Parts: sequence; C-alpha cells; structure tokens
Amino acid sequence: MASIRTALCLLALALAAPARAGEPAAPDGYAIHRSLALDPAVNGIAGSVQLLEDSRITPTLRAEMWQQTTDLDLVLSEGDPLRKILAKAPLKNAHLRLMDATGAVVVDRSFDVPLADIERQQLHDGAPTFLVSGDHSLGVGSYAGLETSLMVVDHGQLRAEDLPDRAVLVSSLKNAWRIVDDTTPGPDGKPGTGKAIQVIACHPNWANPAWADQQEFVVDLTTYRYAAGWHGTTNNPIGFWESDQAWPDDQFP
Repeated sequence: MASIRTALCLLALALAAPARAGEPAAPDGYAIHRSLALDPAVNGIAGSVQLLEDSRITPTLRAEMWQQTTDLDLVLSEGDPLRKILAKAPLKNAHLRLMDATGAVVVDRSFDVPLADIERQQLHDGAPTFLVSGDHSLGVGSYAGLETSLMVVDHGQLRAEDLPDRAVLVSSLKNAWRIVDDTTPGPDGKPGTGKAIQVIACHPNWANPAWADQQEFVVDLTTYRYAAGWHGTTNNPIGFWESDQAWPDDQFP
C-alpha cells in the first residue's frame, strides 16, 4: 500500500493535474482541486473560483487526512516512504483564486492549512454564496476542525459575507452548523423562501467562576437570517452538547 501511494505521489510531483479545456493551468506544485464557473450576469465577471491544493495530495491521502488531522505522523506509518518525502518538503498550503475569463488571477488568497474545499449555495436573493472551508482538524481536542467562511463574487469582486460576532463557522466535536429553510414571513406577510444558518457552540460557562468545579457548560444556539446582510439571534441555555448528539431543532431562536 505504501509503495503504491509513494509512486502516486512521485507522479504527482512530476505532472500537475491538467486543466480542463479553456481553464488556466495551476501553478507549479499545485493541482486544481475544485473549480466553479461564474455567471457574468450574476457575478459580474466571467471566469471561475478555483481551489488549489498541493499536487502531491492523492485522493487516498486526502481521504485519510480530511476532517481527521493535519499531522501526517498520525496518518502515515513510520515506515511509509511518503512520510520521509513530505518531512523534507512539507505540503503547501491551499489557495483560493478568482480567475477572469482570460485566465488572469484577479484574487489569490492563501489558507494556513493544506486541505480546503469550496461549495456554492443559494442562501438568499442575489449572487450565490461560496462556503469556503479550511481543514484545521488535529485528531485531538474538542474545538479544532473545519473552519468555513461565507464569500460571494458580486460585481466582479470577491468579498466576505460577514456573520455578526462570528469569524468562521466551525465543525468540530463541540461546534456544528447547518443550513435550513427560513420561512420567517417577510414585509408582505408571506413565508420566506431563503435560507437560515443554525449554529451550535458548546463551551464552559465562563460567567460562572466555579464552572470548572461544577463542570458547567453553556450551549450557544444561534440562528442567522439574511435581510440586506446577516443578522443573528442567540439562546444560551446551560447544558452540554457534542456532535454525536441529536440536533436541538426546537431550541433555536
């Protein structure tokens, strides 16, 4: 198994994944993990949003690391030759690129981790939202995991869709989020047709000086709704939640 994986890695070092027809090639040492085409009528630019990863990341290695750990020592056996290769030349961090129709790079942003992903969702009227995730999983701990930002390409510009009081959406042992239908009535009194984001964040009850002795936790339950920007409402019940428990649908504001 190790020899096959090493051969694949060496091949990836020599040959980056080819670009699709009409799509610019990735820089040396990178491969295009995902590319999402843009609609000039909606995004204000023709081209694509690309997610680049180190070309040595094979599908097998990615599957073993994704949402598991960024520590290759926990993934590769001590005798695996690939472990020595990557110890000498560590994996490069992923990149997010906005490309125009000519293949020119309009925006290039580097992640601080090797693995990332991007997904497009229509969360509200206007340009769709890109869910851009960096994988900070460590294999241990309750709070490290996927960190997802909301971004949009509008009028040809890549910009963040900010969530009040929240830098990123985290998926870990004690953090989770999901997109749900938002039927909140609009100004016309009719049920809404957009989406809302429900977020769970479980943490010690810092407001209680004796939280450690009492092992007291709080579960922040936040619902974000969109109306000319994202707005959040939060409930903070005393309690405990981890990702293997049921989703508390009826407790969100």
